Amino acid sequence: MKRPNKFISFCFLINALQAAIFIGLFVGLIPIVLISQKLGNRLFEMFGSDTFMYIFNGLTFFSFINWIFCIRFWYKNDKYSKAIFGLLFPNVIYAPFYYYQVIIKKRPLRNTIDSPNLDLEKNENAIDQNDFVALTRKNIFEIIELWSSKDKQLDYQDSVPIADVSSELFCQWADSYTPEFIDFREAFNTVELGLLSEFDKELNIISGKTPNRLPEIREFIETDEWKVLSDKAKEILIELNTVGNISSRCTTPDF
Repeated sequence: MKRPNKFISFCFLINALQAAIFIGLFVGLIPIVLISQKLGNRLFEMFGSDTFMYIFNGLTFFSFINWIFCIRFWYKNDKYSKAIFGLLFPNVIYAPFYYYQVIIKKRPLRNTIDSPNLDLEKNENAIDQNDFVALTRKNIFEIIELWSSKDKQLDYQDSVPIADVSSELFCQWADSYTPEFIDFREAFNTVELGLLSEFDKELNIISGKTPNRLPEIREFIETDEWKVLSDKAKEILIELNTVGNISSRCTTPDF
């Protein structure tokens, strides 16, 4: 933004002086008249004299130039701010305040309609991605933990009596294990992906051996198929804990 020239700066100073005089007269004359009517009449005579009017009109010329500059500046650089109301109604009285804000103090200008900040949007997207990674890892590890623990499965059934825990063990894994998606793969390192693939392979083999309608969980945990998958889940949890890849919230599997 190009700075105004010295003449405009001079006009601003004159405008500020005139605005101060006008505000001072408006605010100060009322109590003076109330205190002393005689003194008030003398002041009115002085301010109504030709000399004062010549001086005041001369100041008004420079103030008017500063006001025009502010209007032009607003239109080119700040037209989506509400400053136009001050420039149109109090006009030359408000102009020095506007000049001070945008030229001297350099407040942020509004030359465009408010739009989402791109940097903020990128940060929000990054936060969302981090949340997705954390949630994906949490879901997968919790399912493996559930498979590894007979007690947790029975507690789940007791807390939700209508749940078909046997079927949910398979369905939860099928819904959460999605290595075909890049976002899922990026949530785990190479070692973790290999271990998860081993568990998925074993689960698919066992799934093919079980009936379409699985027995309720208290019966299912007594089958060889359940024991194979539970042992595999325990093995994977131990390996993950050994290499330090699993979430710190995971506990040692129940044996």
